[in-house]
Amino acid sequence: MKAAVFKEENILVVEDVPDPKPGDDEIIMKVSYCAICGSDLHRYAYGMMNPGTIMGHEFSGEVVDLGKNVKGFKVGDRVTRCGGKISPGSELSNFPPRYSARERGFLPLKPGAYAQYMATSAEKVMKIPDEITDLEASLIEPLTVAVHMVRISNIRLGDNTVVLGAGPIGLFAQQCASLAGALRVYVSDINPARLRVALELGAHKVFDPSRVDLVKEIVKLTEIGADVALECAGAKATLQQALELVKMGGRVMVVSLAWEQVDCLPVEWVGREVEMKTCYGHLNSEWLISLSLMQEKKIKTGPMISKIVGLSEIQEAFQELLKPGNELVQVVVQCN
Repeated sequence: MKAAVFKEENILVVEDVPDPKPGDDEIIMKVSYCAICGSDLHRYAYGMMNPGTIMGHEFSGEVVDLGKNVKGFKVGDRVTRCGGKISPGSELSNFPPRYSARERGFLPLKPGAYAQYMATSAEKVMKIPDEITDLEASLIEPLTVAVHMVRISNIRLGDNTVVLGAGPIGLFAQQCASLAGALRVYVSDINPARLRVALELGAHKVFDPSRVDLVKEIVKLTEIGADVALECAGAKATLQQALELVKMGGRVMVVSLAWEQVDCLPVEWVGREVEMKTCYGHLNSEWLISLSLMQEKKIKTGPMISKIVGLSEIQEAFQELLKPGNELVQVVVQCN
């Protein structure tokens, strides 16, 4: 089969690799789509991955083979990723106590979905309802990150919320914040294409922080500052902006993975007793929430998808996404 193989910093090569075989508890999936994630871009650009790795974790596809122990699936089922068995009290991934997201590219990982076929644990996939297309289902993972962030942010009915960074997770977070009760959701990004999509998805107002002082604009609109800021950008200035623009006792959720030093001047916000919390990944049960939100058409994905490329075009797509000023929001790879 064909697969996109990481060779070194900034190099993906599509080449022939052996077809996967199912383990006893695994399925083989013919990959329909795999969305390009920002974390994949970072690992690709910084070389933070073992050579020979096949990335891709935002996928949908069709079951074509089953291990002998697999129950509940059959050949022909449409499936997408999920977190695994729901077990109250032990839903979070079992990471080491000093786990760092930087290390993840060097952990032993099964080959991912930038390939024509993929083997995965049957526990780690769920069936796609008829109301959801394969293309939509490939975005379940970033939606579930946003669901997790908004759920633990404790956004309340009537809150003023600011989303910093209108990438896929930010745009899903914008929609989830509105569903959770936020009265107004403001969105900040330097990419005009992403701001246009944010408006299409219902943002109350959008800002380009390279043209305006975001903190002053939010304080002017809210008088006392935002209730909640969702930091989804990871740019040099955005953590400081998020901490500054919230009100006394305001809350900042950090989901972004900044790979370089960022600005931080505590004297500007410590006096307001701001609460900051990080979030990473998702609970297993939250995949089912995401699936239901898509199934019930509470979440829109269409405006976010800028381009669909073939597997043979993946190197060019990664390069284009990394170019400053590109107008892409979400690029999805069609693997077959």
